[in-house]
Amino acid sequence: MDCIPVYPAFAPLTLEMRKELYPLTDNHPDGACEFPFGSMFLYRQKYAYTVSKLRDGIVILAGKEPEHAASGKTGTFFSVPAGIPSLDELGVLIEQFDMWKTVTASQKSAAEALVQAAGCALEESRNNFDYLYNRGELAELRGKKFHKKKNLVNAFLSECTPQTRPLTAENVPDARVVLDTWVRLKGEAADFEQCQEALALLSQLGLDGTMVYIEERPVAFSLGESMRNGDMYCVHFEKGIDTYRGIFQYVNQAAAQAMPDSVVLINREQDTGDEGLRQAKMTYRPCAFVEKWLVNKPGRL
Repeated sequence: MDCIPVYPAFAPLTLEMRKELYPLTDNHPDGACEFPFGSMFLYRQKYAYTVSKLRDGIVILAGKEPEHAASGKTGTFFSVPAGIPSLDELGVLIEQFDMWKTVTASQKSAAEALVQAAGCALEESRNNFDYLYNRGELAELRGKKFHKKKNLVNAFLSECTPQTRPLTAENVPDARVVLDTWVRLKGEAADFEQCQEALALLSQLGLDGTMVYIEERPVAFSLGESMRNGDMYCVHFEKGIDTYRGIFQYVNQAAAQAMPDSVVLINREQDTGDEGLRQAKMTYRPCAFVEKWLVNKPGRL
């Protein structure tokens, strides 16, 4: 029995909907990090996500932007994580919601065709661009451009002998130790709740990752999910006990090395406008971005 109602009806996003949405949304051709089922589900409460089926293969995700969002936008929005609606259908949706959010490159031409007629503005959403990296480069860290990263990995290896293992349901308790230590050392929650739920529902959400140990003590992990028919991998969470110098550079490389050869690109999500995070992501030399735009209705927000 289908769980997702037909438009104009919407229903809250639930775990049971995965059987209808996977791998449909995970294989979105542009690879936006918001669209894999695991990502949508983990942030369903933050954005009050609801879903609707417009037609076979076309899914509408609706939500409300939190008032504290870095984008500065508030109000209702919709996204299209699977398929491309017709221009008439998009016109109806734009009239219904305050924003069309996460407009990707394959959807942009349709958005441009509606902007003038609907009195909207198509805005580049740079803070929400996903950073894409060549998996081989992150796995090897060769050359001058990765010299500093390689030095930090070597410094880490000179002080300890780490072991890496797949992150599975069996060692989730070890990952929780890392997560709890990380939040205690950071003194802030950040994405703690989402990461905690990701670990609790690892198998149900189809997530996996890499664990790092030192003398059998868990010290770091990377967690994410496969996208776009397996040629892209999205890293949702990367946590480590940073009393170990170079731990994050090491787990980044170890995770890339552990991914199957079919993975060409690693999606490390957005910087959300955080200048420090932007600089950190740029130091890994992204090879491309998943560009995104926002269709905004002036006067509605």
